[in-house]
Amino acid sequence: MTGLASSASFSMLPLELRLKNLIQPKRVSREGYRQLMTLPNGALAVYGEIALLLAFLVLQVVVFVAMLRRSSRFRQLFLYQWFAIPIVFILDTVWISAVMSAPVSLVLAGAGLVMPAVSFVLTGIWVAYVYKSVRVRNTFDRAAISGQVASAS
Repeated sequence: MTGLASSASFSMLPLELRLKNLIQPKRVSREGYRQLMTLPNGALAVYGEIALLLAFLVLQVVVFVAMLRRSSRFRQLFLYQWFAIPIVFILDTVWISAVMSAPVSLVLAGAGLVMPAVSFVLTGIWVAYVYKSVRVRNTFDRAAISGQVASAS
C-alpha cells in the first residue's frame, strides 16, 4: 500500500481508533507525529510533547556537563533527573489526554507504561550506586575540593 493510500485509509477511521493507533507504541516516531498532526488539536499535542521532551533533554545535558566537569552538584542533579522521569511521563500522558480529549486509559494502552517504568527502575539502580559508591564520592567531592584549592591559589 502506498503512503498516500495508507494515509487516506487512516483518515477514514473513527477518531478514537486513530488515536489508539497513533499514541501507542510508536508515539515518538516521525510518521506517528505526521499522522497525529492531521487530527483535531494534533499540532498542539505534538508541539507540547516536543517542548516537554526538549526540556527533559536540557536537564540531561546539564547533568552530563556536571558529570564531565566533576561538579560536586552532579549527584544531586542525577537524582533530579531520576525524579524527572515519572514527572515527564505523567505530564506527557495528561497533556496528550487533555489536548486530544482521549481517556488516559487509551493513552496508557499497550506497552505505554513499560518503558518509563523500566527506565525509572534502571536509573534508580544507578542513582543508588552514585550515592553509595566511595569511588563516586571521591571523584566528585575531591574534584570539587581540588577545584576550590586551585582557585584559591
